[in-house]
Amino acid sequence: MTAAQTAISPTLSANRQPAGARVGIPPRRVMMNLDTSDAGYWYADSPFLTYFWSAFSVLLPEGEQFFVNAVRHYRDQITDADLKAAISGFIGQEALHTQGHQVLNDFINAKQLPAAELESQLKILLDAVAKIHPRLNLAITISLEHFTALLGEQLLAEADHHGAVAEDIRPLWMWHALEETEHKAVAWDVYQQTGGGYALRAGTMALTTVILGGVMAYSTGRLMHADGKLLNMRDNLKGLRALFGRRGRMTRLAPKFLDFFRPSFHPNDHDTTALVAEWREKLFGADGSLNGLLKGAKIH
Repeated sequence: MTAAQTAISPTLSANRQPAGARVGIPPRRVMMNLDTSDAGYWYADSPFLTYFWSAFSVLLPEGEQFFVNAVRHYRDQITDADLKAAISGFIGQEALHTQGHQVLNDFINAKQLPAAELESQLKILLDAVAKIHPRLNLAITISLEHFTALLGEQLLAEADHHGAVAEDIRPLWMWHALEETEHKAVAWDVYQQTGGGYALRAGTMALTTVILGGVMAYSTGRLMHADGKLLNMRDNLKGLRALFGRRGRMTRLAPKFLDFFRPSFHPNDHDTTALVAEWREKLFGADGSLNGLLKGAKIH
């Protein structure tokens, strides 16, 4: 089996659901195979936007392992049964996302682009950060989970957004977006229930935003340079406007992003209940579009 045929799945018995399923955070078995994909610039046929989202994918395997480790460190301090079950679901989902995006990253790397090198560089950075303090790791996790939850919500909600992704790559992003939205409050609740404070989370978010912006710019630039597209100014400017222009996707996320800095904020203040229900049915319901990629027990 090649890397692009990796099973996106933890072990799951057909007659025993994992704990996370009980609280609406089920790890789902999905298979991705990009071995025969001929997707080129797979987002809106744009080199800039394709490499922007490719850079995001490249960051995810190491990043999500960091999240899992940060939450797992505090699991034994949690006494609430529902949150403990949610932690199990969070860990299961994130582990599967790690494997899923590795399939895409291998696909990117096979195009003679430096995906593997960028992953290695990020690992060095995150391994160094992880040694500082577990509480900081959890604060970083809730900061980045806020980003991924907002990005996931937007991807689900905006048809022109998910419609711009090439058909054979779209399932990965839609499945990931749904599950990021399902588990968006788990790390936050762990942080709060184990004594995390406002000052650390606000300060960490400010610093994390700057670092993430730098890492994304560097990674996107490296991928574009490797493909000879770094100086494609027309496409670059069009892509920057699509993301950061007056009505750009990132620009429109700003109000919800800034909610993080309200002392009383909680991720569930952004009500995505209906959106999650809609996309659970579309992707994994009776006629779900991803049912053909599911492996093992079907979990709605």
